[in-house]
Amino acid sequence: MDEKSKHHKKKQENEAGSDLMRMMDDFFSSKPTKNILNSIDSFFYNSSSPTRIPVDVFETDNEWVVKVDLPGLRKEDIHVDVVGDRLKIKIADDQELEKYDEKSEYYHRERRYRKSERTVHLPYTVDKKTAKAKYANGVLDIRGPKKPRSDHQLDID
Repeated sequence: MDEKSKHHKKKQENEAGSDLMRMMDDFFSSKPTKNILNSIDSFFYNSSSPTRIPVDVFETDNEWVVKVDLPGLRKEDIHVDVVGDRLKIKIADDQELEKYDEKSEYYHRERRYRKSERTVHLPYTVDKKTAKAKYANGVLDIRGPKKPRSDHQLDID
């Protein structure tokens, strides 16, 4: 095969490949297909990732504050561990709700299980003796005085 024929054949292969790629792009970006693919992506993203505990972290003139939205939980389902400048917030919610109405013979039963944890890093050392945590109306409020981080670095001889 001469050089001109090789070049022509190569050009045809490239055009065929680009036509195929263009057709695939059109197919995957068309509205029904794109919506289905987005739904599949969102299903796997949402189901594989653990529930992220939402927190607000801020400071006032005298203290740091962490507010955590935990609606529907009981106080005994929430645990907070303190490690240096970090708070580890853990939830383990295992509830069974049951309702029965004899008048309408309506019966409803739900089970809920949720387990998650979140570590919050603070710019201050958390003092277990002075930090306070309070849970009311679905909001966990943790606060403590501002104490500079202590230096935990070892000197090398």
